[in-house]
Amino acid sequence: MRFSWVWVSVSGILSGCLRLLDVDVPADAGEWVVEAYYNDRDSAVAKVSRTVPYFGEGSPPPISNALILLEDILTGDKDTLRWRDSLYVRTQGRVRPIAGHTYRLRVLIEGEELQAVSYLPVRVGIDTLFSLWRPAEGGLPEGIRVIGIAKDPPNQQNAYRARVWRNDTLLNRIFDWIYSDDRYIDGRIILFEFPYEVKPGDTFSLELMTVPVEVIQYYDQVVRNSFGGSGGFSPPPDNAYSNFTGGKRRVWGYFIAYASDRKGLRIP
Repeated sequence: MRFSWVWVSVSGILSGCLRLLDVDVPADAGEWVVEAYYNDRDSAVAKVSRTVPYFGEGSPPPISNALILLEDILTGDKDTLRWRDSLYVRTQGRVRPIAGHTYRLRVLIEGEELQAVSYLPVRVGIDTLFSLWRPAEGGLPEGIRVIGIAKDPPNQQNAYRARVWRNDTLLNRIFDWIYSDDRYIDGRIILFEFPYEVKPGDTFSLELMTVPVEVIQYYDQVVRNSFGGSGGFSPPPDNAYSNFTGGKRRVWGYFIAYASDRKGLRIP
C-alpha cells in the first residue's frame, strides 16, 4: 500500500522548493496476537487474533480454531484450553499453580506453533485497604482517597500491577495502569494512594498482581506506544516486547503467570 500525500520543505540551497515523497505504509502482515494469563487461582485464559491493516477499523475478530496447551515444565503435566465464547479457558485438568514453577503456553494454529514461558511468583498479600480524607493534590480536589498497604519481600526481584474496580467497574484505560518493579522498594512497606475520587457509599476493590519482573518491560512498551513513543526524537512505536517465539513472523502479546491478592471496601 502506498500513501503519497506528504510534502516536505527542502532547506538550504533549495529553500522554498517542495519535493513529493512516496511513503510506504506497510500492508497488514497478518501477524499473530496472543494474550494469555495463568494465575495462582488456577485460572487460565487466552485470546488469539491477528493484526489488522493500518487503516483498518474496529478490533480484530478472535480466532477459534487454535489448539492451546498449558504445561507445567517441571512436572510435565499438560492441559488443553477450550474455546468458550470469544476466549480459550481452562475448565479442568492436571496442571496446578505452584509458586516458583515455570509454565509453558503452546499455540498451534494454521501449521505454526507459538510458545511462551513464564514463572509463577510467590504471592504478595495486601495488608490493609482503607479510605482517608486527603487535601487537594495533583489535579485532584480535596476528598476521600483509598490507600492500600503491602510489604515487599526482600531480595526476590518482584514486580507488581494494581488493578482497581470502582463500583464494580474495572478502571483499565491505559493511563489507569499502575505497575512497578521493586528496585526502589525492595524489602520495604509499599503504600498505594490511588488517584481516584470516591464518595460515601462507593465500593472499591483492589487486586494486587505479583508478576515476573520481565513483564514490566512489556508494560512499559505498551504504554509508550499508546502515547506515541518517548519523545520527539524517539524512534516510532514498534512491536511491544513479546515472550512468544516460533512464528513465521513476529508475534504480539504476552503470556503472563501471576499471583494475586484482592481486598475491597465500601466507603463509609
